[in-house]
Amino acid sequence: MKRLLSVLFFLLYFEIGVLLLLIPWTGIWTKNYFVNHPPWMATMVKNYFFRGAVSGIGLADMWLAAYELWHLWRRASN
Repeated sequence: MKRLLSVLFFLLYFEIGVLLLLIPWTGIWTKNYFVNHPPWMATMVKNYFFRGAVSGIGLADMWLAAYELWHLWRRASN
């Protein structure tokens, strides 16, 4: 059961990481109704530093997924 849960965590972390890494640099990010509705939020979200921060969180999630996979592999070898 622990292995299944670890694999599910790996898939979840990796998928969220990839999405957070790529979505800020696509058209979906700028053509969003909820982002463009309040003007202050539109200027903040379209800022490249904010996009980079969100992409950094995505990289951290991918790093967490790699750690989870390494931890799973290490437990399986013992």
